[in-house]
Amino acid sequence: MFTAKKPAIAEALKLVGAVVERRNTIPILSNVLIEAAGDGQLSARVSDLDTEAIIPFRAEVATSFKPFTVPALLLSEIIRKLPDGVDVSVSADDDTMSAVNVKAGRSKFRLQVLPATDFPSMAMGELPFTLELPAQALARAIAGVSFAISTEETRYYLNGIYVHPAVDGIKLVATDGHRLSKQFIRADDVPQGMPGIIIPKKTVETVAKYLPKDGNVTLQLSDAKIRMIIGDMVLLSKLIDGTFPDYQRVIPSHEKFVEVEGKQFAAAIGRVSTVSSNGRGIKLAFADNTLKLAVNNPDAGNAEDEVQFTGQIEIETGFNGKYMVDALDQLGEGTVQILLGDAGSPAIFRADGDHAENLIVLMPMRV
Repeated sequence: MFTAKKPAIAEALKLVGAVVERRNTIPILSNVLIEAAGDGQLSARVSDLDTEAIIPFRAEVATSFKPFTVPALLLSEIIRKLPDGVDVSVSADDDTMSAVNVKAGRSKFRLQVLPATDFPSMAMGELPFTLELPAQALARAIAGVSFAISTEETRYYLNGIYVHPAVDGIKLVATDGHRLSKQFIRADDVPQGMPGIIIPKKTVETVAKYLPKDGNVTLQLSDAKIRMIIGDMVLLSKLIDGTFPDYQRVIPSHEKFVEVEGKQFAAAIGRVSTVSSNGRGIKLAFADNTLKLAVNNPDAGNAEDEVQFTGQIEIETGFNGKYMVDALDQLGEGTVQILLGDAGSPAIFRADGDHAENLIVLMPMRV
């Protein structure tokens, strides 16, 4: 029915592992649909009913071609293990299309087929808002907030990234109630009336794997669904139906700040965390340009370390060590600003010189 180069099919199956669940109660959702896409191309379509990815690929298509579905993860694994540079041919095993034969060099496989007519198609409806974003900026913003997405199912409206329009661009926000991260993307022509939307975690992780280093991404959306067009790939997704909390209320307006080298600070946190049990806070004492870190764990022992900082502040507070390391990982190895209030106030972490809207908020802990 068709012949294609290994790299072309491999690229088309790139998102199989991200979209297709390894355990499915609906057999057809374990499959990939191969269908005609016009202009000498075929496309690979995968779905989990909430997310759908369509990636076209170039192939020599016979006039006898008929759309079909085969196990997606199995086909992806077969293609991955084939020798580089081979041509892959797929033909019907019989007139009933109960199976297809996959051949490449000396390798031969026979895969069971489920009817293409059984494969679901996501009805998108009207998507009245369209937005163009630089792919690199979107990738950076997603990486900068996705670590803070909540996995708590009871607060499902936090299980994704909140995207909403802002002056001269859009903002991406994620929070799990203990930390919050916000990123700004400058964009022209943000459509008037564009609603705030919550993109599910799985969709975010899927699109992040495919974002190129240059070019733009087209977002078409309503208040219920979104279509992302990245080159030839189309990713469709339902949005989380919920109300994201008023996150501005938890961002403090501290004026006092200190500056510390992020790499040194992260290393010191790592050292004192050696004796810290999971979730235990780290005490931070700022005084005389020296930040002293301390952990007291009755079950393991104590640890102390220190780093230098600049700024006029004297305060003792505490934060979750893992959350601080996660924040510092996103802020890079340069100078980090930490905005502080009193001992019981949240702190703002920000990379020195970054856009003022790009920040991470950590809630304090008693230590």
